[in-house]
Amino acid sequence: MANRTLGWIQNPSDFNSLQRVVQIFDPESTHYAALRDYLIERYIPLVDIKKSLQEKLDHDEAVFSYFDLVGRSVDRFGNKAKRRALAVGSSLIQVSIPSQSAGTSGKYWTDNWTSDGYLRWAVSLNFVEYLRDKDAYQISQQGLAFSQAESGEERDSILTDALLAYPPATRILSMLSERSPQNKFEMGHKLGFSGEPGFTSYSSDIMTDYLHQAENSGEAISIRTDIEGTSDKYARMIAGWLSKLGLVSSKSTKLSNVYLGTVSGFRDYSITGRGMHIIRQAQGSSSRAKVPKFVMWEFFATTGSDRDYVRSRRATILRLMMNTPTKSFNSLVVALKNRGFSDNPAIIKNDIHGLDGIGIRISTDGITVHLFDTIKSFDIPKIQGQNRTLEKIERDSRKAAFLAKTSLPPRFIELLSIAYESKSNRDFEMITAELFKDVYGLGAVHLGNARKPDALAFTDNFGIVIDTKAYSNGYSKNINQEDEMVRYIEDNQIRSPERNKNEWWLSFPPSIPENNFHFLWVSSYFTGYFEEQLQETSDRAGGITGGALDIEQLLIGGSLVQEGKLAPHEIPEYMQNRVIHFGDLN
Repeated sequence: MANRTLGWIQNPSDFNSLQRVVQIFDPESTHYAALRDYLIERYIPLVDIKKSLQEKLDHDEAVFSYFDLVGRSVDRFGNKAKRRALAVGSSLIQVSIPSQSAGTSGKYWTDNWTSDGYLRWAVSLNFVEYLRDKDAYQISQQGLAFSQAESGEERDSILTDALLAYPPATRILSMLSERSPQNKFEMGHKLGFSGEPGFTSYSSDIMTDYLHQAENSGEAISIRTDIEGTSDKYARMIAGWLSKLGLVSSKSTKLSNVYLGTVSGFRDYSITGRGMHIIRQAQGSSSRAKVPKFVMWEFFATTGSDRDYVRSRRATILRLMMNTPTKSFNSLVVALKNRGFSDNPAIIKNDIHGLDGIGIRISTDGITVHLFDTIKSFDIPKIQGQNRTLEKIERDSRKAAFLAKTSLPPRFIELLSIAYESKSNRDFEMITAELFKDVYGLGAVHLGNARKPDALAFTDNFGIVIDTKAYSNGYSKNINQEDEMVRYIEDNQIRSPERNKNEWWLSFPPSIPENNFHFLWVSSYFTGYFEEQLQETSDRAGGITGGALDIEQLLIGGSLVQEGKLAPHEIPEYMQNRVIHFGDLN
């Protein structure tokens, strides 16, 4: 069985292109005729692919494989394209959507990544059905109506109904109905399975500070458009679709920048009167019945080595609640265990909060569970070999312990996973800075980029230079990274724009005494003789002291602050050139 991720869309936004993709499955559509009569012949140069697709359309076939639709990134010789510009058309969706540069480059096809996004979008809105066992696709009844709809009011009505059945869209509308305006980070914080590597969100405050410190217009544009968590991107895309249908409005914002004066900020989104009316109707708050939600097993997780297991556990929770919309939490845990899911109750409770986060109205107080939505029937595939390694089981056990024994938000507890993912370095930086700000109660900014530390944390009386390292096998002594930290410390001590023109140290409050700055490494865990690096860094930097925090101690420290057992002003006392130990998880 192929393993596709559905339900979550990052790139597509054009309704006309979406309709053409759906029309690929409708032999009566004008676009199907265009593909059959000239698009395949004109824009697919590879003979074998061209012949196969042409034969299917000549016979009015309406079920296509994933690769018929999405294709691959191949050059005109059939080899893997070394650059996107060398890729030729190789699938039905690719030649259905002209590239953005079609007018100047003559490239009347898109890439396979964009094609996958449009296919995912069509399936997620229930316009196209996924035949999981065949890894193939066909049109749905709703998709047939969309295929044949005239652009304008008729098509917009079908799109609106589809989005009201799509849980993440109703989640965005519900959030904006409770508070408007919100930017993508504020919405992203509450969208999806909070904190998972596939559902990360950055702090609006941290990102605003980051944009405030951008050194030039190019960096400002990059921060504004390219740097976002996955949930932030989903929120932005969904809000954009809703805007096109008049359910949400958006406006640009402005903010001050240290180097550039006034710059464009992050776009704000608000629900419209029509959007408010529509979401109330969809949730059954008037005489109109609730709009049933459309979900699939693939909606319930996007990443992870045990993704199938997690999807099945969450899907089973929902199926059990569909049968009995109100039941005791303990009976739900027992029912899951009887079906092979023996996870800690804290994990189950977190799954329920996550299901609510994707737009399914479900809640629990730990005693009772309530499902308030009507859910369309969906199937759960039988998965052989869940691939749950001992390491993953142990890590989930630690996650469950933190969920059960602390009041930390799940997005911070998920650092237990993110800290081990080297490809998630930016997520680790951003969420760690947010943790210091929102949980430890310190001032905090994310800096990143060349010749800057990853983050700073501070009060009016002390400052900490922070370097984060997301390493799967722990962080060991490294002379190059020691050199880098020493340069940061000396930058802050000398404070000369001739030495470092970006003057990142200006983010520290001017009231901090010169002798009360510290350095800190944060990583999954530390190996070897890492305390030697701490002492050597201190010696080379004139005696300034520092420390190292592994991810569990970082979270334990935050929990102690929440409980009033550790005061923020006490943090410098732990900077003794040692790996810091705040305590154990009780």
